Amino acid sequence: MIALIKFLNHLSDIAIFSYIVVDKANGQINHQKNLTNHQLTDKQIQRIITQTSIIHNYYFKEQKLLLFAYDTHKLNQLVCLFIDDEVGNFISHNDRLLKISETIHLFMKEKEFTAKEVQSLNQNILYLRETIIEKVLSEQIEQQLYHHDFESEEAMFIEVMNGNEEGLKRYYYAFQKNSQTGILSTESELRNQKNILIVAVAVSTRYAIKGGVPYERAYTLSDNLIQDIERKNHFHGAQPPVLEILLLFCKEVRKYNYIKYSTTVKKTCEFIHKNIYSNLSVPMIAAYTNYSVPHLSKLFKKEVGLSINQYVMKQKIEESKRLLEFKQYDLNMISSLLHFNDASYFIKVFKKYEHMTPKSYWHEKN
Repeated sequence: MIALIKFLNHLSDIAIFSYIVVDKANGQINHQKNLTNHQLTDKQIQRIITQTSIIHNYYFKEQKLLLFAYDTHKLNQLVCLFIDDEVGNFISHNDRLLKISETIHLFMKEKEFTAKEVQSLNQNILYLRETIIEKVLSEQIEQQLYHHDFESEEAMFIEVMNGNEEGLKRYYYAFQKNSQTGILSTESELRNQKNILIVAVAVSTRYAIKGGVPYERAYTLSDNLIQDIERKNHFHGAQPPVLEILLLFCKEVRKYNYIKYSTTVKKTCEFIHKNIYSNLSVPMIAAYTNYSVPHLSKLFKKEVGLSINQYVMKQKIEESKRLLEFKQYDLNMISSLLHFNDASYFIKVFKKYEHMTPKSYWHEKN
């Protein structure tokens, strides 16, 4: 039991969810980590502990709360998972909680859910959608209870512009808790989600450019993300999809923080980024800046803290990560595009900088 609680606390810190652990014998809450304003009533808890399957999902209309209950069996406890919810995020929250539940199940049983268990869960989510969710959505639209305030949104995107990940996360979760996102499609929840993500990409792109990301790089990233969004049939991950997009642009801003360097070093960095797909060498870069190799190397190391070659290699690895994330190129193609000697050398360098292989990185992102 102690091991389970430690695991839940650690997982909750990573995936940002709330949980309560309920004793099946008496319905009492033994442990909890509640990041929301939701409190389950005794009646709701009694309803949950009557379940017979290993995992089940519920929707409490009064609180607009989606909840997952996972049965630990031998411990005779139910682990109930939930997120600060709004009805428009019903499907994406369901996917997130299912992934979290699968992780707990792997920890407890060292095996995945069976196809039958997942099928039963999916049937229940369809039932909830047809009997409850569509009605709540309609009522929400009629009452116009779905627009957020501009100040909260602006605060988030300012953090993107500043490249501040921690500040962004703080404002994002406050925004989710206190605001409601508009319904951008009545066609389906998937189409609504895609439209929201596309808007997030478009706005983030503009703020990233304000933060120093070259416009060509920002728009290319925007195009790739939107194409990737359109290809998806569902969204899931350790973090909400919108937050993942905002964090990605945040990282881009930090990557281009060379705007604070001296004119010469800034010019050098810009040349490297614009020619990342070329076979770059220090003499070639020095010739562009009209400085000697020794002088430029010394100046660059002093301001950046890396040698020119180290910086070039680091940026090539960053570019390779983007290529891997968009799943359009294999390792041989990436190593060729970025002028590594061969795929094995590319793998060696990637592992040096990222402490994992490109294949492991790909699996982590996809």
